[in-house]
Amino acid sequence: MIVPAAALWYNILRMTAIKVDNVYYAYETNEGEESRFAVNGVSLEIEEGSFVAVAGHNGSGKSTLARLFNGLLLPDKGSVTVFGTDTKDEKNIYKVRSSVGMVFQNPDNQMVASVVEDDIAFGPENLGLPREEIIRRVDKALEQVGMSEYRKSTPFRMSGGQKQRLAIAGVLAIRPKVLVLDESTAMLDPKGRREVMDVIHALNKQENMTVVHITHYMEEVLEADRVIVMDEGKIALDDAPRAVFARGEELKKYKLAPPAVTLIAHALARHGADIPCGITGEEELEEAICRSLSKI
Repeated sequence: MIVPAAALWYNILRMTAIKVDNVYYAYETNEGEESRFAVNGVSLEIEEGSFVAVAGHNGSGKSTLARLFNGLLLPDKGSVTVFGTDTKDEKNIYKVRSSVGMVFQNPDNQMVASVVEDDIAFGPENLGLPREEIIRRVDKALEQVGMSEYRKSTPFRMSGGQKQRLAIAGVLAIRPKVLVLDESTAMLDPKGRREVMDVIHALNKQENMTVVHITHYMEEVLEADRVIVMDEGKIALDDAPRAVFARGEELKKYKLAPPAVTLIAHALARHGADIPCGITGEEELEEAICRSLSKI
């Protein structure tokens, strides 16, 4: 197959957004307690414009890894660089944190104002931007998460999914190059989780934003470019979703399981159903299953 020259140049020009080089991190322990590395010798690179899912059971090290990405935590050993800047460089910590925006599990903890547009404006105001630029950023961020009509509303009366979308908008208003979501759907119902996933996939595909999604919901990694499975502070698996899900027995060892829709599709395919191989997206799998069942 001949690869177009434009595609070759695109791949060459794409930068490494985040590089983790042989990183170790351990939390402080009480006197007499044995220290354990929450991140234990991890090395990885995240490419600009990619969608990377980091999965693992509670205590696997995935959330600690997320906090190392933007300097909230600093490595005990090894290095983390963001677009070439070392997170340990105190002179450039503002640059690092403005490049990597973090969205956490509880959106209420990220809200500071009683009116939506004021809450979204908080970050740009702290940057000392002119009022006209702040307004533009608020407008754009609300548009990106599909919440423009709520700009005058009170965030504390909104659903969990709406609040989390506003938390994402607050980060987007700072214009980060990388969006890291640390268990941001864990407290949401299925509808809220789908709302948030739709937003971050749109940001990745339409805005070419680099997304790192930390989760233990395996159905949320179906459409990622790459899945990293953490276990005991180490990278246990690192591959495309289809390749990771094909290792079902190994996933059980890490207290994870392929999404139900994937298991159903594989079971139908084993019994002769026409389920094309290579499909990983949840909606595409659901459509293939429905088509197959309609022929019965």
